[in-house]
Amino acid sequence: MTKILWLSRHKMTEAQIADLNRIYGKIEIKNFNQSVNSWKDVVEAGADCDVLAVVLPPAILADLVNPRNNTKPVIRAKANRVPTGATVINPATGDEEIEYRFEHAGWKQVERIEIVEKEL
Repeated sequence: MTKILWLSRHKMTEAQIADLNRIYGKIEIKNFNQSVNSWKDVVEAGADCDVLAVVLPPAILADLVNPRNNTKPVIRAKANRVPTGATVINPATGDEEIEYRFEHAGWKQVERIEIVEKEL
């Protein structure tokens, strides 16, 4: 059985779980919905897990996939933004907007994050 850390404020959907079963076979999900300050918090939370499924800002994600910091696979959910056909009021602006729902579209393993710069 593969134990997977799910680090997100959102509950994993049935479609996400089914897809993880397709990829890893029998799985166990460990939910962790607390904020983290660094890759160290993620590694600590997932110490007893085989895979780290995360929703993180790029800076923490870059440190987490650095092999000096972590050797476990790091994965992220991919989603499609699909219009529902309804409209909603945006609470921040008061404007009417198209409503969208997110549909699971697979998992991706993060292998590295790189910064590409150019001289100005």
